[in-house]
Amino acid sequence: MSSERVLFVNPGTELGGAEQSLLLLLQGLRTHGVESGVALFGDGPFRAGLSGLGIPAVNLAVPSFVRKAGRYTSPHGAGCLTTAALVATALPAASRLAALARRMKATLIHTNGMKAHLLGGLAGRMTGIPVVWHLRDFPPDGLRGRLFRGAARRLPALVLVNSEAVGGAIRATPGGRPRVRRLYNPVDLSRFHPATPRGRIRGELGLSGAAPLVGLIAHLTPWKGHELFLTIARAVADMHPPARFIVVGGPIYGTNGHQGYLDRLRARAAALGLSDRVAFLGARSDVPEILADVDVLVHCPTAPEPFGRAVAEAMAAGRPVVAARCGGIPEIIEDGAAGLLVEPGDAKGFAAAVAALLDNADRRARLGAAGRRRAETLFQMGTHTAAVLEAYRTVMDRAGARS
Repeated sequence: MSSERVLFVNPGTELGGAEQSLLLLLQGLRTHGVESGVALFGDGPFRAGLSGLGIPAVNLAVPSFVRKAGRYTSPHGAGCLTTAALVATALPAASRLAALARRMKATLIHTNGMKAHLLGGLAGRMTGIPVVWHLRDFPPDGLRGRLFRGAARRLPALVLVNSEAVGGAIRATPGGRPRVRRLYNPVDLSRFHPATPRGRIRGELGLSGAAPLVGLIAHLTPWKGHELFLTIARAVADMHPPARFIVVGGPIYGTNGHQGYLDRLRARAAALGLSDRVAFLGARSDVPEILADVDVLVHCPTAPEPFGRAVAEAMAAGRPVVAARCGGIPEIIEDGAAGLLVEPGDAKGFAAAVAALLDNADRRARLGAAGRRRAETLFQMGTHTAAVLEAYRTVMDRAGARS
């Protein structure tokens, strides 16, 4: 694969889970001699991360309404209008991407994000360059979902998915398309480790070492379940008055429907009498140190979770996790062995599980140790890179056989 030049396409400008996974992959590919470049939809922390790795990046001109369109677009007619606008915009944007791929002399296009898949697929058709979709989210509902699944059957040579749950949502049996491979996201196991020193975050918060600390780590978007977490926190605080809670994460999307969410959460915390118990820490780069001071991590999305990077990182850090039994989460957490699973939306069930762990330090330690062992099996960076390289070989061999 040392002769391959891969053009990645990534719509996100912040450091969400997809971007963090891509940065780890780019590091791995470089050690195997693969040349990479990235087409972006704008500047931001992700581009800074690429610069730190010495990976060349180019902004792809995309209209602002496309960048802001998301799953929270109003369903009252606007969804169909947005879909039509997205389709109308796709061809000129794909033409610009195709021109970039030719200039780079790319041998493969790898898309990493919902808005990148269509553009990358069309650019592949224009240039004859094979395309790999890296699907890390469930397809959208409605008309956009039907169009997306239709494109998946025709445009990519291969679809990589980050869980069997996502694979099941995109896999189509007629004609065997799209070809799908499951590949769990990688975690830097040397950075997320049980031996990370404790105490710094508790010191920042003014907490004693004995005070129970329960955390939620997720970017600020409604489906991640922050409001549910606050309801859980209220119930846990009633059972464990010394308990304190942290919410870690900031808004990573410029899409419609995310504006003002933090203000709503602060107001909800105040209404629940939690203002002095919940700290909103915003986006942080010291997540390993935060996890080191957390007694229990809660992950309570209100929609199916495609993978759950926060869950995987907490497992790698040896922290016990209480998570929703939805999407790809049950694939990575063995209920009762490497964490606890609760039915989605069950605030009482979550609170009871968290309180039970706060009552039992030995059980927390056992779950944390089992989570670390499972993380070492599932999330190795080297294994992830090798699997992507094998996928590339498969795609390139098929392309060579057809030419």
